[in-house]
Amino acid sequence: MKSKFFHLLLLGAAALAVLAPSALAQRQLGKKKGPNSKIYVAESTGDSQITNDDKVYTAKQATAFDAPGTVIETKADSHNAFVYSNGTGMYVDQNTRVEINRFVQEPFQPSRNASSDNPYEPSVSQSNVHVAHGAVAICTSQLVSGSTMNYTTPEAAVNIRNGKVSIETKDDESTIDLLEGDITIRGGGKDSGGQVLRPGERAVIRPGAAGQPASITIGPIPPAALPALDEKASIACNAKKTVSFEVIEKTAALGPNGTGSADGSDQEIVPKPTVPGDLPSNITVSVDRLPGGA
Repeated sequence: MKSKFFHLLLLGAAALAVLAPSALAQRQLGKKKGPNSKIYVAESTGDSQITNDDKVYTAKQATAFDAPGTVIETKADSHNAFVYSNGTGMYVDQNTRVEINRFVQEPFQPSRNASSDNPYEPSVSQSNVHVAHGAVAICTSQLVSGSTMNYTTPEAAVNIRNGKVSIETKDDESTIDLLEGDITIRGGGKDSGGQVLRPGERAVIRPGAAGQPASITIGPIPPAALPALDEKASIACNAKKTVSFEVIEKTAALGPNGTGSADGSDQEIVPKPTVPGDLPSNITVSVDRLPGGA
């Protein structure tokens, strides 16, 4: 009797082992992959280059790239403004290198296209961006629940939940200024706790001694620095108004079974530059353009 019961247990375990991978595969197939996230060049001044998919491009206004793996480099007397496809704007100052290590988005909801005036991002996103040197200013959209936005420098890590933030790193020192919003800063990987920065505060992060976390000094933003910080953040915020992002259903790129797309996503993000709502009305027409004109 015991032998028969034991035999039945073995048969049940074997059946579960066969069915489990199949059930797991069905769950994985049922989860749709998000579209390739984009970054849009809203403004380009001076000499800058963008490295994407092992190719180097000159930064040009109104162009877009797949965001993951993109590297942005500006030279002296140059700057750029970008918009991520979750609606966040980023100003990149001169002599700056920015590496977008990760930026992924879940599929857009039908009613959540990222219009230029929509304060909310269109889907959950996760981003990890490294500022190797130089300065950036970030103006976020309202991140939805589940989204994360992390920026790092050689000395610091910044978790941005919303707002307007300036990040600068040079000479083994990083400076984080919060103009408005909500962020947490950490002094590198050895700082497990982190500190919350309040609007109007500046954090200066310097490397710690051997084996020690970086030192963090927090104080008010110097009044003399505010005008330049406001200007850069405003450029990032204004860049958001220059473009909207929509998703279209892929039809050309089919998978091996003839349905869906080859990369597993049924959506493609398309940037659409915005047109000013109020066009100038004081248009002057030359006399020679009128019927009977000279």
